[in-house]
Amino acid sequence: MPDVRVVSNDDTNDNPGDANDNDLTHLTAPAAPAGLSGPTEQAGPAQSAYHSFDAERLEIQTGSMRVAATFEPPMLSIDGDIDVSVLPALVGTLAKVAHHGRGDVRVDLARLRRVDVGGLRALVASAGNLNRDGRRLVLHAVAPWLLGLLIITGWDDAPGLRLLPGPVPTG
Repeated sequence: MPDVRVVSNDDTNDNPGDANDNDLTHLTAPAAPAGLSGPTEQAGPAQSAYHSFDAERLEIQTGSMRVAATFEPPMLSIDGDIDVSVLPALVGTLAKVAHHGRGDVRVDLARLRRVDVGGLRALVASAGNLNRDGRRLVLHAVAPWLLGLLIITGWDDAPGLRLLPGPVPTG
């Protein structure tokens, strides 16, 4: 289970574990976007609860990947490796940010070290899901090796996916 930390609008972080913190470690990630897995099951109580909190930031540390996410603006920063062991956390975080944020979802990949084909598929599937709503998944700081992988797989021009070499703009 990933280490999940939610930072609410009222949490000052002065007292970790106080009443202002939200403990979500007992919850499971939502189902994978369409095209990533077989038939999906109905969301259970834990999955429903996963979608019912209000926070400004979501931070997840699992395996060799760390994700920091915000909902407004909808943005993720990925640090580390994306492989099969972290896919549920990545897919769940992308879905959560897309569901609660407005507009395009931006992903900062400046600290991404490696990604396997499952990770690429998760990003492309998320872009497709956003595209159905007229939104995009915008990947920032796309390294040349990652661009090469996307070109080889034919996913560089996937619907809803935009690739940018530079960092996420501030402000």
